[in-house]
Amino acid sequence: MTPGSGFKVARIFGIPIYLHSTWVVIFALSTFSLGSLFTQKYPHWTTVQQWGVGLLTSLLFFGSVLFHELAHSVVAQHYKIRVVSITLFIFGGLARIARDPSKAIQEFNIAVAGPVASFFLYGMFKILAKSFPQIEMLGALAGWLAFINFRLALFNLIPGFPLDGGRIFRAIVWGITKDHSRATRIAGTSGKLVAYGLMACGGFFFLKGDWQSGIWLVSSVGSSSTQPKKASPRSPFAKRSPASAPPM
Repeated sequence: MTPGSGFKVARIFGIPIYLHSTWVVIFALSTFSLGSLFTQKYPHWTTVQQWGVGLLTSLLFFGSVLFHELAHSVVAQHYKIRVVSITLFIFGGLARIARDPSKAIQEFNIAVAGPVASFFLYGMFKILAKSFPQIEMLGALAGWLAFINFRLALFNLIPGFPLDGGRIFRAIVWGITKDHSRATRIAGTSGKLVAYGLMACGGFFFLKGDWQSGIWLVSSVGSSSTQPKKASPRSPFAKRSPASAPPM
């Protein structure tokens, strides 16, 4: 995916935001999944309410992915690193920066900002759901978004390069060894082990008949394995946040 691919929809903090053509596919699938979920869980709602809340929840989910990528980007800007673009596509979000961080602490702070942002959204949506228990539709929307942001934050902290957790791990190894190349090799090995583990878990869920969980895990591996191992002016720094929603 080249920088600036897709349709430019906004500019936030000076960063152009793009929607790749493949985003439409995952957005449609996410909306269908959520509409079906709310239809099943809340049969007393009208059809318009079930699918309307599903649509709004799906939009806010991708807004959460964008917020996650913006957190990476704002911290990168703090270190005078130019953010080329943020693109939402079939595997989630992708932030591109013009150069690698020059210090381990910079990479650590840029990488950890994404999960921190997702944990923040989890807290906000949780508070929203608890504050208005009498509004069932708001509670359903906020409750699901709290759940998904918490799960995505935890997933992104797995120490498998190039996920955020892998980059955090590399930054720690880099800081200890003072050797960026060695830290990258170690983090790359960690990433392979994590990918194999996720694929094994996905296969286990498939065998159990839990296709939704299996597909989510396999697609998560796919979103990570397509990430280049080393950032450059033409490659992304921030990891691709998996956009396929895990089952609830």
